[in-house]
Amino acid sequence: MALWLRNVKLSRVSKFKLGSCVLNAADENHPSSDRRRKLGLPSMVLLCLAAVVLGALFMIRGSRDEGDHAFANAATVLFPTIAWFLAVVALWVSRLPRLWWRTLFLAPVTAIAVFFATNRFRRFDGELWPVFESRWAGQSAAATPPESSPGTEAISSEARPTDFAQYLGPNRSGIIDGVRLVTDWASEPPEVIWKIDIGDGWSGFAVQGDVAVTLEQQGEQEWVSAFDVNTGTRLWHHAMPGIHQHLMGGVGPRSTPVISGNRVWAASAIDRLVCLDLADGTLVWEAELLKTSQAEFETAVTWGRSGSPLLNDGKLYVPVGGVHDGAKTITVYDAATGDVLRQFGDDQISYSSPMIATLGGQKQLIYTSEKQVAGYDLVDGKMLWSADAPGVSSADANVAQPVVVDDSHVLVTKSYGIGGHLWKISRESDEWTVDSVWEKTSVLKTKFTSAVVRGGFAYALSDGILECVDVMSGQRQWKRGRYRQGQLLLVDDILLITSEDGRVVLVQANPDKFIEMADFAVIGDVSWNTPALSGNRLLIRNSDEAACLILPLADSGTDEVAE
Repeated sequence: MALWLRNVKLSRVSKFKLGSCVLNAADENHPSSDRRRKLGLPSMVLLCLAAVVLGALFMIRGSRDEGDHAFANAATVLFPTIAWFLAVVALWVSRLPRLWWRTLFLAPVTAIAVFFATNRFRRFDGELWPVFESRWAGQSAAATPPESSPGTEAISSEARPTDFAQYLGPNRSGIIDGVRLVTDWASEPPEVIWKIDIGDGWSGFAVQGDVAVTLEQQGEQEWVSAFDVNTGTRLWHHAMPGIHQHLMGGVGPRSTPVISGNRVWAASAIDRLVCLDLADGTLVWEAELLKTSQAEFETAVTWGRSGSPLLNDGKLYVPVGGVHDGAKTITVYDAATGDVLRQFGDDQISYSSPMIATLGGQKQLIYTSEKQVAGYDLVDGKMLWSADAPGVSSADANVAQPVVVDDSHVLVTKSYGIGGHLWKISRESDEWTVDSVWEKTSVLKTKFTSAVVRGGFAYALSDGILECVDVMSGQRQWKRGRYRQGQLLLVDDILLITSEDGRVVLVQANPDKFIEMADFAVIGDVSWNTPALSGNRLLIRNSDEAACLILPLADSGTDEVAE
C-alpha cells in the first residue's frame, strides 16, 4: 500500500512538472499571455476605470461650448489626475516589475516639482484655468508710473457730451450712441497712444474731459488713481489702507469710480467709500462701510465689494450689505457731505451695480442683489417689485447687470447653469405684478459681463462665446466667436468686445449672422475689466497693464476727437 501511494505521488509530481513545462513553453511563445497573468484581474479593472475616466473627459471637453468651460477646465486637471492614480495603483498591485509603477508615479511628480520650482501661481482666469508666471518675474503691484510734477500743464477735466463718467457708460447700459467706428482696421488701424503698467484690480476707468480715474492695488493699499487720458501720466492718487485677495478672484479693488463736476466717488473692495476732488485727489469726505471685520464680511461676500457707486440727483447709492444685525442692501449718501440719508433692502449684496431706469412709467433704482432683482422707489426706498435671481455671493454669485428691455420687461442673465430669464413688470395704479415670460438655462450664460440689447435682440458673451438671442422669445439666433470672459459695449450698431486675452474686437450687431469685422491685440491675459469709450478714445486695462487707443471714426458725429 505504501509503495502504491509513493508511485501515485511520483506520478502526480511528474505530471505537474510536465504541465509546467508546457505552460512555460506556451508563455514564451505568447508573451502577452504572461503579461495578463502578471497584470491580474484587479489591475485590469483599475486600468479600465482609468480609461472610462479619460473617455468622460473627452466627452466633457467635446461639449464644453454648450456647457460650462470652467467645469471642463477643472475636469481637464482632475480627471487625468484620477486616471493617473488608478494606473499607478493598477501597476502597484500587479506582478509586473516594480520599476513600472515607480516610473509612472515618479516621472509626473518630478516634472510637476520642477515646474513649481521655476514658476509660481498667479491667479485663475475666468474659466478656472490656472495662470502661472516665472518665479523671477517682477510683481506688477510694484510697477507704478510716475506722477506729474507740479509744473505739468493743467489737464482739462471739464465735462463733455462724450464722457464715460461711470460704470458701463452714461446709462449703465453698455450702449454708446452717436459714435460711428471705422471697421476696416486692416487699412485704418487703431493707434495705441500709451500703454503702462498698473496695479492689480478689476476696476474700470471713469472718464471726464481728459481725466480718467480707476482703482488699483499698490502693496497693502488700494489707490484711487487719476490719469491723463492723452499721455497715461498718473496725475494723482489717494491711498486707502487694506488689501482684498482671493485664490479664485485675484487681488485688488473691483468697483469703478463715478465722476461729476469737480468730484469723484469711489468704493474700495473692503470698507471705504471716498469723495475726492477731481483736480488733485484731495479727500472731501469718507465713510466706513463695514460694521464687522473684513474676514467676517468675506464669508458672505467672498470676492470683495464690487458694486460701483451710483450718482443721481445729488445722492450716492452704494451697495453696502454686510453680516451685521440690521444690514441693508443699499445705503444712500448725500453726495456732497457723506451724510447717510436712508437705507433700504434686506437681501445681501451681489457683485452687480445699481442703475436708474423707468418701468411702468416710474423712474426707479434697479439692483440685482444676492437672490433677487428688484425696483425701488427713489424717494423713500420702498421696494416696488421683485423677481427671483437665485445666487449666493460666496458661490454662484450674481454679477451681470439687469437689462431693461422696454417699459415693462427686464432681462436677467447669469452663468452657473442659470441662463437667461425675461420678466414682465406690470403696473396698475400702485400695484405691481411680475410674470415670467421665458426662462432658459441654455442661453445668455453671462459670468463677469452683461448683455446689451439692440432692435429686439440681446448680445452677450455666453460662457465666453458671443451669442445673439431674440429677447421676446429666448430663441438663439447664433452663437459664434470665442472671446472667453471678456467685456463688451454696443457702439451704435457695432459690438466692441475686449476679450479676456486682451484683444479689441469689432463684431456687427446683426441678428442674422455672426460677422467679425476687426481684431486688434493690445494687452495681455487676464482682462476682465470693463472698457471705457470717450469719443474715439478707448481705455482698457487688466490687473497688469492699462492702455489707451485712438479708434478711427467713420465721420465726425462726436465732439470728442483726440488731437
